[in-house]
Amino acid sequence: MPHIAVLDPGTKVPELHNHNRLSLASPLPTTFHLPAIHGMDSVYRIQDDIAGIVVFGSGASVHDDEPWQREMNAWLLPRLQTLPTLGLCYGHQLLAHLLGGEVGYLFEDHHKLRGVRQVPLTADPLWGEACTGPMVVSHGEIVTRLPPETVLRGSSETCPVEAFAHERLPIWGFQPHPEATTQFTTNNGIPFDDDPAILAHGWSFVDRFTAMVAAGVRDGSRRS
Repeated sequence: MPHIAVLDPGTKVPELHNHNRLSLASPLPTTFHLPAIHGMDSVYRIQDDIAGIVVFGSGASVHDDEPWQREMNAWLLPRLQTLPTLGLCYGHQLLAHLLGGEVGYLFEDHHKLRGVRQVPLTADPLWGEACTGPMVVSHGEIVTRLPPETVLRGSSETCPVEAFAHERLPIWGFQPHPEATTQFTTNNGIPFDDDPAILAHGWSFVDRFTAMVAAGVRDGSRRS
């Protein structure tokens, strides 16, 4: 059955709440994989039916070059040519890294930004008109140079590459965590005193992605 593969490269706590929220809203079934904790076997078993990919955040750096990263990257890179892919935080940095961009530290002391910030986005076919809204953030690294054939879709004073899209492939990256739930903020020690309803702004981008993948399956244009 066509489904969306959610790769959670977290090295300590699986983000089950984020996945469950995404899965319940998705028009297609989703599968959940933990390459850093359990390896890639679960992905290999269902890879022929994958219609789209979501890559979550991680405490790892794309520069760590751990064995699990090399294996996941080798699997992911060729599929970027055929499968719609959404990268979130670490996933965003990983897509930029794999496609030929550069990732570096936001601060010299490598500390992380945690909280909520207003993220301005330009217009894109995935979400429509330009908009600005709150998204949860937790990161110490950023994309410092966009890959070839990608366009900037969001920038702020704090983060020069908040979001990007590929010019010809269905690939998008977000530096913040639009998928975040309140459980995610608690698990990661992220200050969050806002009305939980504000999280729906970020969810809308993830949900548009899963809806786009489902529409592609229906019309036969996004299957590999």
